[in-house]
Amino acid sequence: MHTDQPREQTAYEAMVDAYPVPAHVTILGLGPSLEQYVDITKRLGGKHAYCDEVWGINALGGVLLCDRIFHMDDVRIQELRAAAQPDSNIARMLEWMRLHPGPIITSREHPDYPGLVAFPLQDVLNHLGQAYFNSTAAYAVAYAIFIGVSHISIFGCDYTYPNSHDAEKGRGCLEFWLGIASSRGIKLSLPKTSSLLDGIYPMQDRFYGYDTLAITLRPQESGKVEVDLQPIDTLPTAEEIEDKYDHSIHPNGLVSGKTTV
Repeated sequence: MHTDQPREQTAYEAMVDAYPVPAHVTILGLGPSLEQYVDITKRLGGKHAYCDEVWGINALGGVLLCDRIFHMDDVRIQELRAAAQPDSNIARMLEWMRLHPGPIITSREHPDYPGLVAFPLQDVLNHLGQAYFNSTAAYAVAYAIFIGVSHISIFGCDYTYPNSHDAEKGRGCLEFWLGIASSRGIKLSLPKTSSLLDGIYPMQDRFYGYDTLAITLRPQESGKVEVDLQPIDTLPTAEEIEDKYDHSIHPNGLVSGKTTV
């Protein structure tokens, strides 16, 4: 008599069992605002005092204490890069990734890296209904939405590259997913030292067109906001106005030097 053998649990299913859904997740990238995360958590006494889980992007898994690591690049591709430049940061990263117990969430598993766990792409696409991922950070945010977290904090995802067309491409995708997260009621926290969602700029500069009106937002108990608009007596100079339309300047204040941190 034929009997079905129990199916072996996948690495992803094992991760789901081992890691219950955290309420507050912090996603860490390699940008300059990462320093603010380090400052906050060291003052609190540890990452556990700030959030439930920390998810590190790429090499940060070998730098800071992370509960999960996201490295969507196929290690087969990374090994080709490492072979061409044996002393590169990619080569050094692969050294610890081979020994890391995981979970390291990636596009495709590899037997030489036992900690790798395949990203559940089909399930995420069917659940969220959008197919737009051009960076590892975007996958991390989408995954946080998918599993049902209630609070996402992000540090170090600043896109402060000199080539603004490359930087803003990645930023646009990440902000797209943050918008979806917000629309689903997920709380977002970003450092004031990051250009993501224009966090580095004062509130007034986040409202295009209100150059002659000072904006004050007053949160209400209902959850809505009251907007107070007051005329600004001193108008900008012609030079200041033209500066805002000058596309020769990098749009990220951290790069152009137009913004003081």
